[in-house]
Amino acid sequence: MSAASRPLVVEAEPAFRTAHANPYNSRLYATIAADGCTVRDLSYLRLFTRRVDVVHLHWPELTFLTGRPWRVLARLLLFRAGLRVARRRGATKLVWTVHNMASHERRTTPVLRAMHRRLLVEEVDGLLSLTEGGLDAARAAYPELVDKPSAVTPHGHYRDDYDFAASRAEARIDRGIRADATLVVSVGMIRTYKNIPDLVRTVVSVKNEHLLLTVAGKPATDALAEEIRSAASGDARVALDLAFQSDAAIASWLRAADLVVLPYRAIQNSGSAILALSADRPVVVPALGAMRELQELVGSEWVRCYEGEFDADEFAQSIAWAHAPRSERAPLDRLAWGGIARSTIEFYHHVRGDEAAASTIPVSQTSSQH
Repeated sequence: MSAASRPLVVEAEPAFRTAHANPYNSRLYATIAADGCTVRDLSYLRLFTRRVDVVHLHWPELTFLTGRPWRVLARLLLFRAGLRVARRRGATKLVWTVHNMASHERRTTPVLRAMHRRLLVEEVDGLLSLTEGGLDAARAAYPELVDKPSAVTPHGHYRDDYDFAASRAEARIDRGIRADATLVVSVGMIRTYKNIPDLVRTVVSVKNEHLLLTVAGKPATDALAEEIRSAASGDARVALDLAFQSDAAIASWLRAADLVVLPYRAIQNSGSAILALSADRPVVVPALGAMRELQELVGSEWVRCYEGEFDADEFAQSIAWAHAPRSERAPLDRLAWGGIARSTIEFYHHVRGDEAAASTIPVSQTSSQH
């Protein structure tokens, strides 16, 4: 069987082990596996001992730069050694999907970060990104990778991972929200860059008795949780559920909402925005990173991008926009997982030089030009 026709063996980091936190990876790789590939969560032992066609990294800073310095050093050295053994055994290629160019939290020592950068620069064979803007950002941050093959494979939707069957009315009964309220929500893990305290302060500053804000999610630190509580100032229109949210609770809050606001300070891609759209709820995001691309992909009636600060004026405009007529379903056909999985597999073959299998990649999606 030729290399181009046999199913690929993929070691992904992560593949399925993070499904409880974010279904993105598990959904991608389950769909890739359904197309005949063997996909497993990365094992250093298998790099040394088994055939591996593709190693696919996501968020390498989380994989390699988390923990005590000696653990970071051990992971970097072990992975690189295993990858080189795998390369000698066969045509193993390293693919990196670039999500955000830097971790939202600074990690480990400068020396170890330099080793991490050198690993990516010297070993990566191909770049994937969720958007064209993400590829541009990657090439700017890592000019050594400008000539590497690259492609855009969008972030798929979450419609198959959450139960969004409840109507707005049913979800409001479930969440205890009155029918005539304008409900704004922000759900999911709360980190500093998501700028939730400023969102709360903006809502508190607005004099609108029909307005309600729900912030539902676990803050990354106790200090951030306290800042959010302080920003709410006891305003009865602000409901805070600062704890881990089940998938059912997240789905219920989104279906109950009129608008999802994500006032990021910095962002490249947003799974939270796609989650809101998967629940068929309009979303407001800053015009940062790839948010304009998302707006173009889905439509300006579903994604509103703002410039500058998310202040009271912008909030009022966003509320008016949220109440404008729109279709019942967000148009997410271009975020269907089947096409994304096929494009990913085709890119694997392209990077490996399996010309017969890679020949269907659109020329515009694969480039070695900056």
